[in-house]
Amino acid sequence: MKDRQFNLPKINIRMPHFWAFRIPVGRGIYLGGGKLIVGSLSSIAIGFLLALVVVMNQGSEELVFPALGASYTAPSVIGRPITDPEFPSQRSQTLLLQFPAGIRLDVVEFVNINLGKSGLATSFEISGTSTSDLITVDEIVIRNSEFPKMSFDNSEFYIFNATSSVEAAGHTFEPTMSTTTDVTVGSSRGAMSYRAADMDVDRVILRQTTTGNDVVIGKLILDGVKAWTGVFDLDYVHAGTVTLENVKIGSDADINSADLTLGTNGTVSINQINDGVTEAPIQIR
Repeated sequence: MKDRQFNLPKINIRMPHFWAFRIPVGRGIYLGGGKLIVGSLSSIAIGFLLALVVVMNQGSEELVFPALGASYTAPSVIGRPITDPEFPSQRSQTLLLQFPAGIRLDVVEFVNINLGKSGLATSFEISGTSTSDLITVDEIVIRNSEFPKMSFDNSEFYIFNATSSVEAAGHTFEPTMSTTTDVTVGSSRGAMSYRAADMDVDRVILRQTTTGNDVVIGKLILDGVKAWTGVFDLDYVHAGTVTLENVKIGSDADINSADLTLGTNGTVSINQINDGVTEAPIQIR
């Protein structure tokens, strides 16, 4: 049988070049009759990203009371960062509340606050500027609290109540009995309030910053404020009533050296004092 060969015809198909095109990179894109340069697009994008980063950073830096490491000037609740002069290389955990003269506040309250840092002399400070520019308070209440030492000086109190639930490793009261006037703060309209609770803090400072008038506060409350180091120090305050309830004070368990003092480092004028302090060998640690 004879072999047969078949040859298929060759078919060449040429596709048209209608897919080929060029983009004039770098020479501009025309949109709506205007030339939008590619470089300009890049600059705008980068600028937008930088602006967004700045806004985000600014937002993270905003300190709202009672954020720590900040100073707040009443009546604002927005603070500015502060540096503790004793520890400039460390992040501050101080809560500083500044009162300009003439400011009115309804309530300033601290609840369940743990204080203390090695090297700090003062754990809680309340101070006016002078005997003529005072922090004036209707009622001061300190209860369920502990301090190694407490000192009340350069002040005026109408009634000072140290109840029988107060225990101290020695106490000395040296008041100047006088006809000190009572303080009554009535309307709280337009007054600001500051409240902080459940915090660990190096120290708390309440300080009058300008002269020319008193700072007026309805109630100043410390409830469950406890420090293992540093003094509670109050100066240049005029209060209607000061009450201490369930408070322990002691730095050395020695009742022969006073850890609770009143009027020993500056005159304290009082109309009525009730001393129910029990002395006990307490040492706050």
